[in-house]
Amino acid sequence: MSSAGQTDESVQAVEALMLEHFRTEPFHNLHLIYGPRLESVVPGGTCSDKTLSFVAAGLRAGFDVSLHTASIGGQEIHRLARVRVGDKLFFADVGNGWPSLKLYPADRAVSFRYFGMGFRTEVADGRVSVFHEKRGRESLQLEIDVCGKSESEIRADIEGRFSSGVVYPFSSSLRFSLVVGSRFLFLRGDRLEIYDDGGFECLEGIDDAGVPEVLHDHFGFDVRWVLRPADGSATSTASPPMP
Repeated sequence: MSSAGQTDESVQAVEALMLEHFRTEPFHNLHLIYGPRLESVVPGGTCSDKTLSFVAAGLRAGFDVSLHTASIGGQEIHRLARVRVGDKLFFADVGNGWPSLKLYPADRAVSFRYFGMGFRTEVADGRVSVFHEKRGRESLQLEIDVCGKSESEIRADIEGRFSSGVVYPFSSSLRFSLVVGSRFLFLRGDRLEIYDDGGFECLEGIDDAGVPEVLHDHFGFDVRWVLRPADGSATSTASPPMP
């Protein structure tokens, strides 16, 4: 097999692992909203949690993968994975709340569409700019400095990410997203947004009491025995469901 063919095959293998993580590990901030008691119930988390999990899985699979960072709104607060395939460098944004399912090359622009939304990159001056389009509106999502920080610096930033005074876009409002079947679901505050190749649907007016049911019925995660539906803030005294 040619080197180009080997690179394509390796890229496909990495992207298959990315899709698996987007299907099994949701992006969410449940620990910020409800405290640590859901950590053993729901996998995934924010960008750092998801990226750390992906990097560990990638290393187990034999990939050359490590931590990297990106800037959102001019602040270097986003974590993603740096992937080297042969002599080519890519970035895997598995910590994205949106379905960024393909690798971003460091040396050329790409574009792709999933679930009715688009992703594209521009590459210039050692930076990869990522643009996200949904429902006909495009915006700059993040910027990646190809050089990046050292692994030790990034891990130190992750350790102090919630005590550094940084205000994240998800700091005060519930976020939960996952690829489910042929659709992409994103619970944002009191709205459940449902995307697929055929269109967009939105369920509004989801209050705190309704969150456990939404997570169970739409995402397949049962946290009803942990959260009291009355206010979503107290630890339930009920026992976990039997397997």
